[in-house]
Amino acid sequence: MTSQQNPEDVPAAPPPPGVISNFVNPPSLHAATVGVGVTTMVLLTLFIGIRTYTKSWIMKDFQHEDYFAIVAWIGLIAWAAIYIYLSAIGLTRDLWNIRAVDMSHMLYLMNVFQVIYPPTMLAAKYFILIQLRRIFCPTRARNPVWWVLHGLAVANILYYIACFFTFLFQCVPREKIWNPTVDGTCIDNDAATVVAGVLNLTLDVGIFITPIWAIWLLQMPMKRKLGVLSLFGVGLFTCTIAALGVAYRVPLTTDADTTHAIAVVGLWTYAELVGTILVGCMPMFPRFYDHLQKVQLHVQFPNLRFSTKNLVSDNSKRIDASDPKSTERITVSAHFSENTMQHTEYYELRDGNQGSTKWRSLEAV
Repeated sequence: MTSQQNPEDVPAAPPPPGVISNFVNPPSLHAATVGVGVTTMVLLTLFIGIRTYTKSWIMKDFQHEDYFAIVAWIGLIAWAAIYIYLSAIGLTRDLWNIRAVDMSHMLYLMNVFQVIYPPTMLAAKYFILIQLRRIFCPTRARNPVWWVLHGLAVANILYYIACFFTFLFQCVPREKIWNPTVDGTCIDNDAATVVAGVLNLTLDVGIFITPIWAIWLLQMPMKRKLGVLSLFGVGLFTCTIAALGVAYRVPLTTDADTTHAIAVVGLWTYAELVGTILVGCMPMFPRFYDHLQKVQLHVQFPNLRFSTKNLVSDNSKRIDASDPKSTERITVSAHFSENTMQHTEYYELRDGNQGSTKWRSLEAV
């Protein structure tokens, strides 16, 4: 009499010749997933906190796009939490090291984080684009920069709405997504993931190039242009991550070890989400940095009163603590020394100081 195999011992896919399925302690990317996920969630929470504090408390200029930044952060935390949980139950293992009975639950959660991705990325890119519009088009003059930014915003909205519904209804009925035995039809999810990666990379490149082009139109010394450009330099990192993500998506269409391939793509997708949100946070860091300088001076010299939002550099004015007059009031310089961060041009951009001569070339195009 032939004994039947315990369903708990059946792998999701047959192992390669000479390999035995391991459900107990198989090799996986779980440790890397947890390490990267937890570290970046903590750091990004700090960055969003700095951005929110800077906009609401320091600048007192909290706009509607700043709520989208918070939505993007919440979406990323939810996405990362689901991804780490999926890794714990087997996503980052080889397919033959996962029990077949666990696959239905995993497929359901994989679809959940697929559906979370489009609105999260849309919120992140939307707040970046509106932030760029406030920086480069403060008068709402419909110059080429304005049209490009609005074109990118519309393209992102349409793309991520389409992406959302594609992942949400990739099978009809939806139950077939996590239960292949149900009658119905499905799109080629792997091919859709590759196409989504290519379109996403195209939009990333557009968002990265636009501020570079806009800054290049401004009339300011090359050294200062490069200084302002550095605030948007994280965008190059994000584009690189998106390109690598596309490269790692291609094996999804042919690799039989689908879970491991999806896990790798998930890590790159997560890195892209983090990089995108960081791009939107970076322009606030100089203002926060200078706020900390001001707080530090106030702690050292509690009787000081500041007449402007900017700070005096240590090299441009010396403070004599023994002289009462020097601690009564300081007229703070609007210029910074070479050995500190050069933020003056950034303030003119962020505050919409279109009266500056640096704006002439941009407003005239």
